Amino acid sequence: MEKSDNKDISDKNILYQKVRTSYKSYIQNEFLKNGNNYLAILKDEKNYLAALRIYDEDDFYFIEALETKPEYRRCGYGENLLREVFSFFEKGTEIRSEVSLTNKKSLDLHKKLGFKIIEKRRNNLLLTYKID
Repeated sequence: MEKSDNKDISDKNILYQKVRTSYKSYIQNEFLKNGNNYLAILKDEKNYLAALRIYDEDDFYFIEALETKPEYRRCGYGENLLREVFSFFEKGTEIRSEVSLTNKKSLDLHKKLGFKIIEKRRNNLLLTYKID
């Protein structure tokens, strides 16, 4: 490995740590300051499997960043997490999500769970789900 390769790896590691620190700060100092926002994490005994943020938008809640750890994708963890999150809300609560038109797996999951399209945006679909 050449010297420049080591520098590239070091630079990427430094950037990764900066992003991680910034994200933690955002979650602690901004996102969770609103007591009606939620960070939901599905994990087993050792690892986080999937996570999402859900924002209180007054008239509805908005799901952002539903993510499953790459090695656990296609195992149903995103679906399990969403179903668990839904169980915490009262009947009639509206949940929205925005998904890229190119994210077929996420669109399929939202459809499977019963989300309905309410608006097509430039490159995304805005979806809604009512807790029943």
